[in-house]
Amino acid sequence: MKMRNLFLISVLTFTLLTSINNAQFRMAVGSEVGFNFNLHTGSDLDEGGSGLGVALSGIVDMSFTSNRAIGLLTGLAFYDNRSGSSSSLFSQDGTNYSVDNDVSIAYFQIISLFKYRIPNVGVYFVFGPQIGFDLSSELEQTYSVVGGQTVQKTKNSLKDTNTRFELKLGGGWDIELSPLITLAPQLTFGLGLTNVI
Repeated sequence: MKMRNLFLISVLTFTLLTSINNAQFRMAVGSEVGFNFNLHTGSDLDEGGSGLGVALSGIVDMSFTSNRAIGLLTGLAFYDNRSGSSSSLFSQDGTNYSVDNDVSIAYFQIISLFKYRIPNVGVYFVFGPQIGFDLSSELEQTYSVVGGQTVQKTKNSLKDTNTRFELKLGGGWDIELSPLITLAPQLTFGLGLTNVI
């Protein structure tokens, strides 16, 4: 029900903005492939960790002014992997062990970013919210004797992962390769506003 209402509001807003002044409105549709570097910490982990992930998205870039300065960058990230690793040590019966945790969580995300583009330059800045819904989540733990062999390895699906709310900001550069093709490298930072698990 809420998704349907959000969709109807988006369509009505789009229709209203295009009917105000159709000569100023411009829309581009494309795909986005990206990599992310994740830093994480929290009460579920003994210490912080980091990891690399990949994201695949469909993007709609809308401009509402004739110089393309004010716009909206919206889209759907069909797969956004937020991987990470951490390690911890513990001692039992006089033997030191290490535990390596490898976590992989993939999200389906809805992107909605305000876009300000510097006129006649192509450099732009984005800011706005992003919401992610869990597609898959796994934890692999490896127990080893410190300086020795692996004792045990387990792999489990994580249950009850939360919806991810994120505040995203960053910038990029529109490079027009032809009248119909634009390459837009972008660097953004996402601040997670909710705990993952």
